[in-house]
Amino acid sequence: MRYLRGRLENSRIRIKVGIRPFRDYSPVDGNSTPFAIEYTEFIALVDTGATRTCVTENVVQKLGLQRRGREEIWNIKRPELHWTYMFHVGIWPETAHGIPPTVFGIGDEIVGIDVGNNRFFDVLLGMDIIRQGYMHLETDGTFEMGFPG
Repeated sequence: MRYLRGRLENSRIRIKVGIRPFRDYSPVDGNSTPFAIEYTEFIALVDTGATRTCVTENVVQKLGLQRRGREEIWNIKRPELHWTYMFHVGIWPETAHGIPPTVFGIGDEIVGIDVGNNRFFDVLLGMDIIRQGYMHLETDGTFEMGFPG
């Protein structure tokens, strides 16, 4: 299990996440050329009320994410049409003895949706990612998230 620990910031759980665009890589064989899997770091707001993970226009532009289609998504007031994008999400788990952390991908690619730019986050981390691990929040504002790996 890979762990991430922190403390609430103004009643919010904000964490560093890595996002990388989905790429349909061909199967690996003995003659394949190795390739680097790189994530770009963004700030995520953990939102247990969000069913799906969302990315801001900043993420879409910076990574050149390709639109996959449109979907009707309900918010608190009404349904709205949102563009969908396919991408991978990763975290930098805690390491022991000052070893620099290495990004750890969470699950398979996901189909996320767009959300307007926000000054508090670039990624809204929804239950599609959170439910792949666990999250524990203490009354003193500390939290722990864990993901298998």
